[in-house]
Amino acid sequence: MIKLKVQFGKQIYFYYIPILGVIQIYRSSAKKGNPQQWVIDIITKHPEVKLIVSNSVTKPVFIIVDPEYYKPLYLDHHLLVKHDQSGIKDFLLSKGLLFAEGEKWKEQRSLLGDHFLFEKLKDRIPMMNQVTRDAINNNQTVDKVFQYICSITGGIVIRSFFGQEAEGWLINDKPAQIELGEILKSFVLVRFSNFFIYFKQKLLGMKSWDYCLKAEKEILSRVIKFKQDLNQIISNRKSKIEKEGRKWENGDFLDVYLNKLSNSKDTQESYQYQTEDIISQFITLFLAGTETTGALVSNSLLFLSENTSYLEDLRNEAKSALVDGQVTADTLKKLVQLECFLKEVMRLKPSVVHPIVRQAKSDIQIKDFFIKKDSYILLGSFLANINSNHYEKPLEFNPKRWLQPKPIQIDNGFVNIPFAAGGRNCIGQHMAMIEARIILAHVILNYDIIKNPELTKVDWLSRGIQTYLPDDAIQLKKLEQYLHI
Repeated sequence: MIKLKVQFGKQIYFYYIPILGVIQIYRSSAKKGNPQQWVIDIITKHPEVKLIVSNSVTKPVFIIVDPEYYKPLYLDHHLLVKHDQSGIKDFLLSKGLLFAEGEKWKEQRSLLGDHFLFEKLKDRIPMMNQVTRDAINNNQTVDKVFQYICSITGGIVIRSFFGQEAEGWLINDKPAQIELGEILKSFVLVRFSNFFIYFKQKLLGMKSWDYCLKAEKEILSRVIKFKQDLNQIISNRKSKIEKEGRKWENGDFLDVYLNKLSNSKDTQESYQYQTEDIISQFITLFLAGTETTGALVSNSLLFLSENTSYLEDLRNEAKSALVDGQVTADTLKKLVQLECFLKEVMRLKPSVVHPIVRQAKSDIQIKDFFIKKDSYILLGSFLANINSNHYEKPLEFNPKRWLQPKPIQIDNGFVNIPFAAGGRNCIGQHMAMIEARIILAHVILNYDIIKNPELTKVDWLSRGIQTYLPDDAIQLKKLEQYLHI
């Protein structure tokens, strides 16, 4: 770290804490209301900084801030491997797109890629409208907005993957989308909030789960119940296909996988698409598509409660996009101001602050920056979005900047990348933006957005994704005059 400081001078900022390292820095920052505030303050005060360096026990942690330095890592993703000691990968996601590597990843991406193109996604737009409208019909007032929006986005993901067979799916007396979201958060929070568990996992990796504390045992029991339910749904679909025949045209994602399985010509390929693969891929798509989009929409509603001058124009635009009470594939393009609003919220408060921690597979040289094998790397692209080198008044909320011919002053194409970039960018980014526009349009036409008058400060604590706390920072109350159900 000292060597890098000598080399880069003011272009590097380092923060060393013996043993505890970066986890203690994030914990201290979280106690003040935002675990990311320490890096935000660095970039706000020192826009010239290209790298932030800290430590995790005895290994360096690089937060790469400059787009010119993290661009090569997005373009050549084979240089890094995703690092996880929380258990999420091994218990839930090991065979899904998020953690798959090499030929397995290429195969997964190829299998699903076409189904996330607009021509395929537009067939799901009526379903997205219906899930949203059903939720609005059943809720006159909403106090926990993030959970409410996630019930909509989770319902859309579940219907996209399993069709109507999973409608009304409950696990532990909770809607499945809520329970799975809480399970995923538990893996992150139990590690972040308990130093003993953090160091146990750090030292022992997956073997640490052989010595579970009560909190960890509770997580595992919920995982087992969830997987049992998923197994039953998949089994029911297989039985249905055996009785009624195969109907793959315009099917859901489960059909895609079962179709692949039915066409397998050898035992090895069949094995790769057994139930565990399907479960892992569903949880991956759920993780990527429920709370991330839910956070985007609920964060946007908070920003609307604080910037009410935009509301009338957005409502008028949303009304113009409705045909028989629905946003259609053809009218989505009318939601220009609404899309700009969403983009500005993503710029300032992205749902995913850091992509998953990476680890260098071997020594890496990027320009004049050397990364040693096994170093931990965080791609800090969200920090480029608040850097005065790239934006005029970067901390000011201004959706209209996206209507300008050149909203980013200096841009190598990797400054504003809320869905990542390169070969491993977010496969569902188009679906996410379609969903977000449809949900937000319906919500603002049917609800008044009321900011909690008793709150003087909103915290931005990560629950795996970045959302505001407390949950009741805003309330939604039905507006009959805007009802379009």
